Amino acid sequence: MLLPLRAGGSSRLHSGAPLARHSMWSAVLHMLLLLAAVSTVSGKPMWNEVNKYQSNGDLCPPKTDQSRACPAVCVYDLSNCPNEAVCPDNQQLCKDGKCHDSCTAEIDETNPCTCGWDSGILPSAAKDLVPCPLFANVTIANLYSFNSTDTVFDACVASAELSNNNDYGIWGSNWPQQSASDSGFLGVWAKCPKKKPQHMYTFREPMWIATFTVLFGYVGLLAIWYAFKLFRERGFRSSPTDEASNSAGTSAEKTQLKSSAGSDVGSDEDDTSFDSDNTRLTGYRNNIFGTAMTWLLLALGFVWLVWLFVLTTDYYGSLPPGKANKTSCVLSYNDCVLGNQTFIFLWCFFVFMIVTVTVYRFRLRNFFRLRAAPIDGHVVCVEHRVEPQIMLQSERSVLVDNVRYLAKIFKRFVGWDWNVATVPMKLTAQGRKYFTYQCTRFVYDDEAGQFAPFSFELGRTNADYVAKHTGLTAEEAEYRAELLGSNFIEVSVPNWFFAFLREITSFISLYQVLALLLFYYDFYWQVGIVDTGIILLSMTFKVAVRKLSEERLKRMAEQDDQVHVRRNGNWVQISSRDLVPGDVIQLTTGMHMSCDCILISGNAVVNESSLTGEPLPVRKFPLRNDDTPFSVEANKNNQLYAGTVISQVQPVGNSAGDFLTDQHVLGLVHRTGTASDKGKLVRKILFPQPLSFIFNEQLKVVFVILLIYTLAICLTFAIYFYQGSPVATWFYFSFCGMQAISPLLPAGLVAGQSMAAYRLKKKRIFCVDPQRIMMAGKVQIFCFDKTGTLTKEGLEFYGGQCVDGNAFQGFENALPNTSILFQQAVASCHAVTDLNGQLIGNPVDIEQFRASKSTIDPAPKYLDTIIPADGSSLGKLHVVRRFEFVHARASMSVVVMDETTGRLHVFVKGSFERIKQAARSPSIPADYDKQCANLAREGCYVLSVAHKELDITLEKLKDLTQDEIEDCCDLIGLLVFKNLLKEDTADAIAELKHGSTRTVMITGDTALTGVYIARQCGMVPPNNKVLLGDINKKTRTLVWTDVDTDEEVADIAPLTNELGPDGYPTTELALTSAAFQHMDSTGELAPILLNTRIFARMKPNDKVRCVQLHMGHGITAMCGDGGNDCGALRAAHVGLALSDAEASIVSPFSSSNRSIFSCVELLIQSRAGLSTSFANYRALILYGTTMTMGKLISFYHADSMSQPIWMVIDSLIATSMAITVTFLPPAKKLSPFRPTARLLGPEIMSSVIGVVVINWLFMACVWVWTYQQPWFRCHEFDSSSSDLMKWYLLGDNYEAAIMTYVLIYQFMNNGFLVNYGYRHRRAWYYNPALLGMFALLLIMFSYAELGPPSRLSCTFRLNCGNPDAIVAQGYKRPTWSIEEYQNPTGHNILPSDFKWKLWGYSLGNMVAGNLWQILVVYGPVRAWLQKKRPLRRLKLKL
Repeated sequence: MLLPLRAGGSSRLHSGAPLARHSMWSAVLHMLLLLAAVSTVSGKPMWNEVNKYQSNGDLCPPKTDQSRACPAVCVYDLSNCPNEAVCPDNQQLCKDGKCHDSCTAEIDETNPCTCGWDSGILPSAAKDLVPCPLFANVTIANLYSFNSTDTVFDACVASAELSNNNDYGIWGSNWPQQSASDSGFLGVWAKCPKKKPQHMYTFREPMWIATFTVLFGYVGLLAIWYAFKLFRERGFRSSPTDEASNSAGTSAEKTQLKSSAGSDVGSDEDDTSFDSDNTRLTGYRNNIFGTAMTWLLLALGFVWLVWLFVLTTDYYGSLPPGKANKTSCVLSYNDCVLGNQTFIFLWCFFVFMIVTVTVYRFRLRNFFRLRAAPIDGHVVCVEHRVEPQIMLQSERSVLVDNVRYLAKIFKRFVGWDWNVATVPMKLTAQGRKYFTYQCTRFVYDDEAGQFAPFSFELGRTNADYVAKHTGLTAEEAEYRAELLGSNFIEVSVPNWFFAFLREITSFISLYQVLALLLFYYDFYWQVGIVDTGIILLSMTFKVAVRKLSEERLKRMAEQDDQVHVRRNGNWVQISSRDLVPGDVIQLTTGMHMSCDCILISGNAVVNESSLTGEPLPVRKFPLRNDDTPFSVEANKNNQLYAGTVISQVQPVGNSAGDFLTDQHVLGLVHRTGTASDKGKLVRKILFPQPLSFIFNEQLKVVFVILLIYTLAICLTFAIYFYQGSPVATWFYFSFCGMQAISPLLPAGLVAGQSMAAYRLKKKRIFCVDPQRIMMAGKVQIFCFDKTGTLTKEGLEFYGGQCVDGNAFQGFENALPNTSILFQQAVASCHAVTDLNGQLIGNPVDIEQFRASKSTIDPAPKYLDTIIPADGSSLGKLHVVRRFEFVHARASMSVVVMDETTGRLHVFVKGSFERIKQAARSPSIPADYDKQCANLAREGCYVLSVAHKELDITLEKLKDLTQDEIEDCCDLIGLLVFKNLLKEDTADAIAELKHGSTRTVMITGDTALTGVYIARQCGMVPPNNKVLLGDINKKTRTLVWTDVDTDEEVADIAPLTNELGPDGYPTTELALTSAAFQHMDSTGELAPILLNTRIFARMKPNDKVRCVQLHMGHGITAMCGDGGNDCGALRAAHVGLALSDAEASIVSPFSSSNRSIFSCVELLIQSRAGLSTSFANYRALILYGTTMTMGKLISFYHADSMSQPIWMVIDSLIATSMAITVTFLPPAKKLSPFRPTARLLGPEIMSSVIGVVVINWLFMACVWVWTYQQPWFRCHEFDSSSSDLMKWYLLGDNYEAAIMTYVLIYQFMNNGFLVNYGYRHRRAWYYNPALLGMFALLLIMFSYAELGPPSRLSCTFRLNCGNPDAIVAQGYKRPTWSIEEYQNPTGHNILPSDFKWKLWGYSLGNMVAGNLWQILVVYGPVRAWLQKKRPLRRLKLKL
């Protein structure tokens, strides 16, 4: 797309010494020196002289019998003419040097003595010159083209037969004598200079008066505004209010609000820190003067853009004056060089405005406001420092670090190290000032002088929360709404107009617009239109995708329903927007939760799949009315979360006193808006922490390299080739730089990401954070939950083993064969409910209840009524009290009343470790631990059950605490379930290991069960020893035990250092939660972390910590089924929730296909996406380097490819190949190697540099070959004979045609050869779209090159010419119109044998590039180098 703009003259300057027989090597010497060195600006290139030597070194044959016109002789007095100024009768000698009947103004304007210069630049000495009668044409027998000008002039002088040749000088160098008495020349030869002097503005022209008025008027107003701003802000910094407001402004503790609200006010738990160290508040007040200046700045930019388009229109001669006179550049005195300079100045100033506005876009509006204390401002500028999280920092380099340091300095200089947002200051109904930042309301506290987000603490114990069942008064609700804002997460989605405006004002779009202005200006408008269409299409696609994503998030985030709330003791219906913490609402079936609630009365079944990924409905229980401290984590079973759906509710009409009874199911509003769990997740999506992958960091280095390349190569050679032509130098440099620094590079790096997201969606894997796809392509460690993830959703009931006295009885697979007490425990000790015939609850509880074959009474007398199976010896069991399972206790319990006997039984169920602690020691068999361990080794899930009988009334039962009820129970047996693997888990784990991904288990189950499952699925290799680390309960020390022999291991170092054939230890480690916490706190965990395969009995917080520790060693993924895995899924670099919901916001990825192969598919698609993005990156780099190579050569020859060729390259070849590259499918299996993420790594650099060198060598050698061709020498293109303003016709020669043929195939090949890389994508022949496009382009250009002149070739101005020239070459006369060729030969048709050889040569270029990729970059050479010099990688046992 680079345009050869030259002021005139040949680009090849004559050398003083002849090159003779060495001239055929001059071209290749030139090409090689272009890469190495540049002479001084004043130097001249020592290349061949145009059309001087033949291929054998002899002079080119002269043209014979050439008739040439002679220049006129100009005098002040016709009597000084060398020939008599006589005309025929009735005619007179006119100022054109010819005789006419009359001398009209039109004839006089053709005076040769003015050399075509207008009066503004014509020397005063030339204004009165008149031509002598023109001499007759001279005929030259032998005319050599390399010195034709001097030869013709000498012949004209000889033909004039002057008495004294010294009487006549040269126009411009000498001037005639004014009178006969003066000494000097009689006249001058009108041998006009090739270069005209340039016009210059007086700057009193109307357009400049208007320009300076607008520009300096605004600058003057700007100076006045700045002085006014300084004056008004002069005392601002000394204001104590400002200091108080700016000192923090973000603290959440407000004592005054505590007392006035009557409840505690504290900071909400949030992952985002708003403190005085990373947050700054500044107030600004609007001012009518400043507002006017803002609009005037926008108007100035618009006027400047219009002005640029006016100059462009004038350049084409489309302004009314130019149209009338058929002239261009009328605004610059018809001097287009001056017009070019004017456009350059205005364009550069426009770039300065655009860059300034873009850099300071978030601060610019505040510059036109008056600074004030935040409390006094109309708006508040919130500056929040957010450091980006950089992935794969281990792969950094000194170069990357230095560039990052420079980028950090630049960001600090322009203020980009702070996230800036300006929000309006508002007033509540009570006149309290607040602003909303990132969907969170910050309210001003008059006493503390700070802005803060608020939350209300409703209580500390369960009883405190239950006591709030009466609800709020209207005044309390209004006050809390004033402090907290609406219970509504507003996601702003712009309409289509503003969405396009947002896109077009992005940096990349503005860069493209500035480039298009240049295209439209310099006779490149056809390509400009094509590029505009492509850019608009790309923008439309990006806007549509982004808008659809925002609308989807809006639907997920925003919710406005009608709810029944208790206000002033009465039930009223209000909008869910108006809910505040402390409100009591009715919960109904089918209700979509709009806030986080605490269930204070009744039972509920909730579908949490869209929030947590939990596939099954979850049963929620009312909060117990006791003094137990309330905990958000421990009381999850009592909480309902915003974004979930209530499947069923059940009021509690009867209670033993530990629950609140009510005819409705009641929820106490706990957290609203962004304080809710859903709100926090949505806010993380809306305002994510910036992530910077290693290629984002290296992309900065690439841009620096390209910038240096642009300055060192493009600018230097532009100056070198275009000495004395600053306009051509500037245009060359600008276009070359825009091609080298492609604005599409960042977009190219995410092209594969978009395709991967599309393919993942087809595989039912949904993504809400697409940038994580690139991270997934580099996952090194994959952590898994066990139950429901590696194993099947539910456990299978395996049997029971009762305890009689303190001894185990035989194991029974059939439940009826166990004791009555044990059967009662199995039937009642759970939290299962029936929802329209579907059992809802914990999967283990459901399987347990199914084993009892009992049913649940839909109308229970107490909490639940269990109806035994037909034929059972059990009676009805009424659950009168229930303590749900809590992770901290690892147990649950129920108090049931046997309807048959009326007795109260307590059943406690939990982990065998927990029940051992809780049950009476005499009831524990001596071999208890051994028996449980043996069952766990067989992959069994073991729960222990304890029992005691209560001899109290129901009234007294209400007063007992959970600890009192569960105290002194006797062990009655073990409840055993089988934990079966999913059918494809083992294959998936094997595939992940084959893909060099370490697999780790993080489970809440026992360690021995985890070891069994890990061995079953292949996570632990066969025959590997497993050592279990646990804390000895008595000594509180860490003990290592061999899980197979139960033998203690005093020192694990020798075992972990014993290596197998693969070079890794043959001993695996497993840790319990207690051991994990102990070793983490003491620092002992770090050395063995990557040797530990199983983490057991892990609580949710432990899982998060475990994932975070692994993240410190490499890119870590986590896969779970929701529930207690949510924290770990959010914390990991890549989280995959196995959820039935289409879009779960609990993690970046969610899969409705609950197979572990979803993890494999995620890595396959992500690796392919990463590879595709880097393929596009290489294609864009090769496009830029190939384009600049073509420009260096075309500017040496002062030629250019034709405009249709440019259009094909930009709109067809580059675009179609870039798009079709993304269509290559991913590999079927994971490769043992991960794709590179380093732009400056050996794979990318060798791929790009190798192809660039090959292309340069082929381009250089083609000129060696061409200059040896007899048909080419002496028919070379001489730019001095062409109209250089018509750059698009500078392809009408052999040089441009040969360059075009070679470059076209290189461009096609650049898009094709990046298709290699079969490790993560399928082989290149699995991309039919790319192959089809490549074949189409190859056939089209092969036909244009090899076939006879045709409409196609003539459209490209290749292999074509003037009709007569085509016929002279032996082809048929064309029937279509052809614009006249600017070439003495009249065509650029290459000899037939040379065309075929050149075609084969170009194919050889393509083959060489492809062989480089196949053999070196991805083939045996790479394999050899990898063995010889392997890269430093994180060593992991897979």
